[in-house]
Amino acid sequence: MRTLRRAQRALIVLVATVPLLLVTLAFLPALLVLPFRRERAAHAQAMVRQLSAWTRVLLLSSRER
Repeated sequence: MRTLRRAQRALIVLVATVPLLLVTLAFLPALLVLPFRRERAAHAQAMVRQLSAWTRVLLLSSRER
C-alpha cells in the first residue's frame, strides 16, 4: 500500500512537472532580454519569483504528509 502511494505521488509530480517545464521554456526568451532593459527589470524579477513559487508548490505538494 505504501509503495502504491509513493508511485502515485511520483506520477503526479512527473505529470505536474511537464507544464512547469513548458512554461519555463516559454519564459526563457523574455528572461534573456528583459533584464537588460531598465524599465522591464522588475517584470523579469516578477517572472522569476512566479516560476520559483510554482516550483516550490510543486515540490511541497509532493511531500509525504
